[in-house]
Amino acid sequence: MGEPDRFLIHHGNLSASFRQTAEELMRDENANLTTVTTSTLELGIDIGRLERAFQIDAPFTVSSFLQRMGRTGRRGQPSEMWFVMREDEPEARALLPETIPWKLLQGIALVQLYVEERWVEPPQLDGLPYSLLYHQTMATLASTGELSAADLARRVLTLSPFHRVTTDDYRTLLRHLVETDQVERTETGGLIVGLAGERVTNDFRFYATFAEDEEFTVRSESQELGTIVQPPPVGERIAIAGAVWVIEEIDYKRHLIECTQVKGKVPAYFGMCAGDVNTRVLERMRGVLRETRGYPYLRTNAQARLEQARHVAVLAHLASEPLVCVGGTSWCLLPWLGSYAFLALERFLKIRCADKLGLKGLDSSRPYFMQFTMSADARTFYRVVKEEASLPLDPMELVYPGEVPRFDKYDGFVPDELVRKGFAYGVLDVEGMLARVLSWPDVPGCATRALPDTNLSPI
Repeated sequence: MGEPDRFLIHHGNLSASFRQTAEELMRDENANLTTVTTSTLELGIDIGRLERAFQIDAPFTVSSFLQRMGRTGRRGQPSEMWFVMREDEPEARALLPETIPWKLLQGIALVQLYVEERWVEPPQLDGLPYSLLYHQTMATLASTGELSAADLARRVLTLSPFHRVTTDDYRTLLRHLVETDQVERTETGGLIVGLAGERVTNDFRFYATFAEDEEFTVRSESQELGTIVQPPPVGERIAIAGAVWVIEEIDYKRHLIECTQVKGKVPAYFGMCAGDVNTRVLERMRGVLRETRGYPYLRTNAQARLEQARHVAVLAHLASEPLVCVGGTSWCLLPWLGSYAFLALERFLKIRCADKLGLKGLDSSRPYFMQFTMSADARTFYRVVKEEASLPLDPMELVYPGEVPRFDKYDGFVPDELVRKGFAYGVLDVEGMLARVLSWPDVPGCATRALPDTNLSPI
């Protein structure tokens, strides 16, 4: 009784005063405190000397792992970071891939990639950042005043992030901004910030290009279920109120989501958000399953759990063949692809291959595996998907009808056609997906079935 509170909280939805109080207390060298935080303390804030960091489950990236660990061990002390992997005991009737400790494999893969290769995710420079394009357009007009469309294009499109943006795309954006009063055309034909645009640019939050969490109310018919932030696009599923729901409609102006209850599980949706797991991480996870050696940083239970997973993987050929039958017409596909290539493959199977394979009920646990039933056998599966992958594929084919996948802060000011294009050509890794599909065997069972050795076999 009478003891001061030794636990602090820090996350983006808290008021600035609460966050500042937590930061000030953490700078006190004599304080013995524990802070529960999101990634808000990861960058750019002086939080003094941290003794150690605890990460719930594995981070998504090597860079995030290094950044978080680097916040500890200052002033001569070694850095110390612990991974706490949460895992329920697999049910007796759980399907094979659900018995693998994916988060444990991911955590090991992140550590090993850096320890062995000093590998960190490369910067992504080939996107189509239309949200940022809007921001730079409005910022340029707000700072310079009236400009002709040609002068504005010369100032903005020459910036390196927009090297893939065409003049036609920019023309489409400017027309839309004029139509929505974000930009106004003067009597002399020049462009200035419009009345609606002034409300955006005059807000102090305008110059931050990262999206803030905005709550969306979730409803099913007349029933209000709760709220979520960063909703996935129409057609994806969410978990709320103890059930699973498929999103039918999103009203971004009213922050309202309409949904319908369905059965099944909810895969994590990876758009332009923290779920970006690189393909290299998934490949190293496969290597962890294939190896036989231990890792000195694992505790006893984690090492035992890894050995159990390796035993299962050898018996079921999970690390040697991409397609595994899990009973009858039920199949599991393990492509070992990063988040955006995995998402492209999921859509490719649904749109290009499902009818020819009799494929139904595709259920993803992104980016680890997907399960489905199909009337075809493994030989037919490989033949069909490789034939389809050999044909020309426009990434726009993989965007669902009516889908407008908004992820970035200013996507709401960008015309729908550009948002769709940015997702298809700048987010989905179609090239990586097709390369992996074409590398699969022509005949089932031709992948190696030997016991794993200590060398990491190439993917």
